[in-house]
Amino acid sequence: MVFDIVSDIHGQVKKLQYLLAKLGYCQSDQGYCHTEYKMIFVGDLIDRGDYQLETLNLVKDMVDNQNAYVIMGNHEFNAIGWVTPDQQQPGDFLREHNVTHRKQHQIFLKQLQENSHQHIYWINWFKSLPLFLDLEQIRVIHACWDNYIIDQIKPYLNEKNCLLASVFQNAFNKQHPLYDYCEILLKGKEITLPDGVYYSDKEGTRRHKSRIKWWLETAQTLQQLCLLPDDEKIAELGLKINFQSEGYHDTKPVFFGHYWLSGKPIVQTPKLACVDYSAALPNGKLVAYRWQGESSLISEHFIY
Repeated sequence: MVFDIVSDIHGQVKKLQYLLAKLGYCQSDQGYCHTEYKMIFVGDLIDRGDYQLETLNLVKDMVDNQNAYVIMGNHEFNAIGWVTPDQQQPGDFLREHNVTHRKQHQIFLKQLQENSHQHIYWINWFKSLPLFLDLEQIRVIHACWDNYIIDQIKPYLNEKNCLLASVFQNAFNKQHPLYDYCEILLKGKEITLPDGVYYSDKEGTRRHKSRIKWWLETAQTLQQLCLLPDDEKIAELGLKINFQSEGYHDTKPVFFGHYWLSGKPIVQTPKLACVDYSAALPNGKLVAYRWQGESSLISEHFIY
């Protein structure tokens, strides 16, 4: 089987429709379909864009009609936490209702009418999404594939690699190992920046931790290792470091999203490809990798 792999749509249904047409998908009474390819959606369907419900309906129709797969992103995970009561703190929710979190989630809440039947319907659907796909020839995850973490999280998953209904309380509990497992798989690996060093994210929130390019085996400076907005040039990140990791050397290629990359899409390594090129930004691209069975990924297979 061959696949088109897309991530981080963030409510940009018009960009998705254009991309589907460019990829040769036809619209039918069973949603979009292709005679050869299936779509894989790598999470973060929601938040930011103007077409939340339209995006969800398009994706779900494709999944229901077996024309696509979809996995959970951190935004779907956070949406679950937003509405799920905290059993240990009556009156609170698993994801704190603070100003920053509401700002990140407000478009989704407004368009689906917070706490409406429609809102809860989609939250229940999010709970049914697997954290990752481990198919015969490829793997797909939202933010970071780590074999050790995958092995550790399996007792908390059902046979479809979805989080068990009974474990969401622990998934949002910073004192429980499951919290860290979900953070790494859905949000990526991070490092704490040096004292006094921070950057501002897309919402203007100051961040004292930075996502890192987990796919690197070595890095000599923080600037090389950290994933920052393009316009953030922080002098302290020129500090020398000695970052080393084992990298990823399994035979199956891994596709992931999450990282708001820019520029011309390229693979990170012959086994790793990020398919998030900031579609939620006005000039951002919604990107697909057209996987045709190759074991070594090539940048020429990106379509956008």
